[in-house]
Amino acid sequence: MRPVVIVGGGMAGLACARVLHRQNIPFLLFEASHQPGGRVATTVVDGYRLDAGFQVLHTAYPEARHALHYPSLHLQKFFPGAQVYRQGEWHLIADPWRKPLSAPATLAARIGGVRDRLLLAQLVADVCLGMVESLFVRVDLTTRQRLEEFGFSADFINGFFRPFYGAVFLDPELGTSRRMFDFMFRMFAQGDVTIPAKGMSMIPLQLRLALPRHSLVFDTPVELIHPDQVKLADGRVVGARAVVAAMDGDQASTMLGLPPVRFRATTTLYFTTATPPLGRPIIALDGDGTGPVNHLAVPSLISGEYAPAGRHLVACNCVGQAALVPDGPIADSVMEQMTRWFGGQVADWKLLRIIRIRHALPAQPPGWLEPVDRPTKLASGVFIAGDYRSTSSIDGALRSGRLAAEAVLAWDGRGRLTRPRPER
Repeated sequence: MRPVVIVGGGMAGLACARVLHRQNIPFLLFEASHQPGGRVATTVVDGYRLDAGFQVLHTAYPEARHALHYPSLHLQKFFPGAQVYRQGEWHLIADPWRKPLSAPATLAARIGGVRDRLLLAQLVADVCLGMVESLFVRVDLTTRQRLEEFGFSADFINGFFRPFYGAVFLDPELGTSRRMFDFMFRMFAQGDVTIPAKGMSMIPLQLRLALPRHSLVFDTPVELIHPDQVKLADGRVVGARAVVAAMDGDQASTMLGLPPVRFRATTTLYFTTATPPLGRPIIALDGDGTGPVNHLAVPSLISGEYAPAGRHLVACNCVGQAALVPDGPIADSVMEQMTRWFGGQVADWKLLRIIRIRHALPAQPPGWLEPVDRPTKLASGVFIAGDYRSTSSIDGALRSGRLAAEAVLAWDGRGRLTRPRPER
């Protein structure tokens, strides 16, 4: 029996393979690089674990809760909130339901006013009532328009929401669809923000280890896709029962003649230091909007596995136009900004590596998520998956991969699957 061929070993491709394997459908997954996961990757440098840009896993993600086994990932939690640097001072905005002792500091923060804090509670109720699917049929707006219509002050939008969701969407202008904002706000409200103890690459590794080794082929780019075969870059032709194109959106556009996908970029500068600049496992935000760093985290405060003993890892993250500045100027500008934030201790920081992800996250402006799940079947025998076909997130990639596998099974006459049970 010819296999289903999956082109791409990112999160969508692995999720597709997972469903097919659980239904005893033979498959071959071809990945151009040497490891699975696509943009969900971790590089080890001198004992430090450097994720490919600032990434997290939300435990409330509905698809991830079914596809992943959280205990095996040893997830480590962020503090639920943010430390915001604004006008020369640090301000704490914390989740009062999870950190009630931080409520006085949150109320005292000079970003917005008391009404903004009350509106946050109303917004939680607004996005958490009803089924999650209901969020994707609301009248669409930009995130900024959504917040303005809800009544938040310009001061709170610019001082908190802009850098916070600039980190989430890599979109400092807040032009992302309100449907995506509502979905992510619900995820923050209903679960924890985490990273696996040994880096984000543990997520695709978990999926890979549940699949048969002989069905996974790495370092093997695919050059052409046809309904019943694929041509590899080395000239070989592999017959296929069906083909699932699970590569990045730019590759899919080129190979399949689809409309181009607009991506947002991010650049992360990783530093090592003996003294962490933050006192808790929290994200720090640029409330002034002067940049170039939009948000900062110390992953080694969240998981000690991210740095050697006695050392800490600092991740400074740039988005928007700042992410495109060349290495020399961006490194100098980041050090200047960090010295304003943290003072003389920054002189001891040592730059480990600059990681640039030009295609970090598909842009999802208003109208993009209509429908939230784009069709997975392109032609007879050709299917497609990727986070740009659903929500721009790990959850969207997993969901898109599952839906593509189900479409293959339905097309193959085997009937549509119910959602798979989590592997335990």
